[in-house]
Amino acid sequence: MSTVIVQSGRSTDPGLRRVWWLPLLRGVVLLALGLLMVFHPLETLTAVAWTIGVFAVVDGVLLVLQALVERPPGATGWQVLVGLVVVGLGVLVMAWPHPTVLVLFYVVTAWILVVGIVGVVAAVVLRRQDDDSAFPALAVGLVNLAIGLLLAFNPQQSLAVGMVLFGVFALVAGVLLVVSAFAVRSWSRRVVLD
Repeated sequence: MSTVIVQSGRSTDPGLRRVWWLPLLRGVVLLALGLLMVFHPLETLTAVAWTIGVFAVVDGVLLVLQALVERPPGATGWQVLVGLVVVGLGVLVMAWPHPTVLVLFYVVTAWILVVGIVGVVAAVVLRRQDDDSAFPALAVGLVNLAIGLLLAFNPQQSLAVGMVLFGVFALVAGVLLVVSAFAVRSWSRRVVLD
């Protein structure tokens, strides 16, 4: 059972003050991964798989650790399960790097192509009904088709660009986690026991 401290209409869990560094650690890992991917996009499938696999294992372990330390009521078991699944996926990706990355790459490519085709068909149907949303549907459909075809016909170049985009995502997520960790730490220091 956790005690909630309330002062001036604000509340905090004392466990929050002890674990502020876990999101900070996750943010630092994401920042390192993001910098690596942005400045040195990995172009071999093995390196991509290992990078993602190692990140998944580290992130999953940190999720489990965070769940065990925070012990949120009713959610601890689920958070531990999510962390263990992420660790398992990371190990799977590292154990079979080529097949895993290729399968995921082509599944995502097929998904983007299907979304593009559905968008174009929806635009035709909407246009026949004199619906003004036909143009946006057509635009989204054509953009998805173009991206899907680019991915399908240039997998190596697409992979390098994808790594840079994932690196940018990792950088943004890392910065947000680091900032939020320090914000939680600062906020929890201001809330004192009555």
